[in-house]
Amino acid sequence: MGKMQKRKSRGSGTGNKGPAGPGYSAMIKVLGTFRQPKRTGWEDAWVGMEPTFQSDLTVKLWEKMARDEAGEEKYFKTNAMLKLEEKVAEGIRDKYRQKRKAGKPYCMFADVRLETDCDKWGAKRQNLLFHWPTKELHPLRIRVGLDPETIEYSIKPVPLAWLYDNRFVRFLDRMVWNVPVKEVGLVPSVTHGGGQFSLSAKTVLGGSLLADDLAYRLNHPEFSIFLMDWANCDDRAFRATSRRFAACRTVIEAYWAGAFHPRAIGTPTPENCYRECGWGPASAPPGNLMDPVKGPVGSPREVFQTNFAFGRAVRLQAQCVHPGYWQAAKPNEEGYEPEQVMRYSETNLNRFQIAGECHVKSQEILNPERVPELEAPLDVSMLYDEASWEDRAQMCRASARDFVEAVLLDVHHMQYLQAHPHVRIKESILQDLLLIGGEKTVARYGGAAALRRLRQKARTFNLELSHNRIKSDFIEPETLLWEAWNVLPRSRRAAIAHEVVAGLIERVEHANSMDPRPEARTEDPMGWHRHRVLPILWSALDNPHAGLKLRSADPVRRELEAWKADRKNYLKRRPVFSPTGTKPPWKEE
Repeated sequence: MGKMQKRKSRGSGTGNKGPAGPGYSAMIKVLGTFRQPKRTGWEDAWVGMEPTFQSDLTVKLWEKMARDEAGEEKYFKTNAMLKLEEKVAEGIRDKYRQKRKAGKPYCMFADVRLETDCDKWGAKRQNLLFHWPTKELHPLRIRVGLDPETIEYSIKPVPLAWLYDNRFVRFLDRMVWNVPVKEVGLVPSVTHGGGQFSLSAKTVLGGSLLADDLAYRLNHPEFSIFLMDWANCDDRAFRATSRRFAACRTVIEAYWAGAFHPRAIGTPTPENCYRECGWGPASAPPGNLMDPVKGPVGSPREVFQTNFAFGRAVRLQAQCVHPGYWQAAKPNEEGYEPEQVMRYSETNLNRFQIAGECHVKSQEILNPERVPELEAPLDVSMLYDEASWEDRAQMCRASARDFVEAVLLDVHHMQYLQAHPHVRIKESILQDLLLIGGEKTVARYGGAAALRRLRQKARTFNLELSHNRIKSDFIEPETLLWEAWNVLPRSRRAAIAHEVVAGLIERVEHANSMDPRPEARTEDPMGWHRHRVLPILWSALDNPHAGLKLRSADPVRRELEAWKADRKNYLKRRPVFSPTGTKPPWKEE
């Protein structure tokens, strides 16, 4: 995809200039602090959201035009796509003005303005700026742009605190979701969209949180293949292959050995960032650099330096092992340069950057006004304004509330990990039958011929995607996963489904214990998460031929019964797989 930045104003609106009422003071208060790198507490965390919406037209137009690079270029300039982009942005502007005039409490911004610019590839983009009454306050910016097959929003940075305000959630629902769906005819879909979100990097660089989150994900690959998502190479699980799992485990073990501590690798500086070097791990770190529970010892700066070095090492030594789209890694492949391919993972650390580095996509210098001394000790104050940790293990969300609850599930679970640090990695789980042991499963239950067929197809695929550079019969782990799932006996599928649902229950219960909202104490904690389970897993659990006996006290049985009791409503919360009727890669029972 070919995608230089120029900006021109387009349209303006007076809106309702009345001041926001006193009830919005909490939303306004955080605006003065949440962007500051040194404000690392959860009260000053921020999130970025990227909802996407598609239609039969957007998907088929990309399929038709993207057969060569010239066609890809034209896709982003077609009247059909540009008009669609404008219709969404103008629809949001007009609807907001209408509802603001009507005095709706979710219209807290005094004004909305619409501007047009171009992204780094020269594709036209709409920018909605929701202004507060006072010019000194940062407006909320919602970018509406084009991506292959889809209309994509970029909404960041948003104070995390706003997600606890039901009025802001209603604002997102009425404007960001309802306009494209109810007024433009688009839908969020699983296979053609995204729906990832990001969290301020400053928030995850204390204690051992970053290492513990990675370790927990290694133990629970279901969140990027069966629960929050479906198995695909765009957001590949860290446990997807044996080499990928081993690389992640090795870097975590080095972390707990103190191998990324500045007393082991030397004090990191901006030079390490600019030259992408010196991130360790140290071969023989001293034995007193890590508390077995709390993580790095020393000053707050040393703790930050340890975790920052670990984050950069994860990117270079683990995230890059068997990533998605690895065959396309070429310097002249837009979006698939070698340093970009590694981001195709269930989480992405490519934006762990400081002021003075180059943006991972546009190559523009980040925060040039804050470029530090080259040899200054690395400090949290040097972080780029939008340095972030991205969760890519997300299918599209059918509503704003759905999106917000998915974000808060991650946030609250991270807070749980902070209270219960040093996650131990599980060497074996049942899902390894589909992941690390996928080839053995296919060979055992599908036969040697099935495995030969997959390898032959893989060699053809790898050659085509790499422009004949990659001569390999390496089978993509997601292909193996679905093949293994389809040939497994019902009893094995049921056992895996049980492990997956139990994993969701555990995560939700852990997160719920940290949820500050009053309803967390009174409402069903699984109420906004039960629908995230891929329906074929409920079918596997409820199959009388599977031979799985669920005891009355088993929480998985309780969840199965709750799903069955309100199945239609839970299915309504799930986005469609594809607006074109594309069939999913699994077989329905």
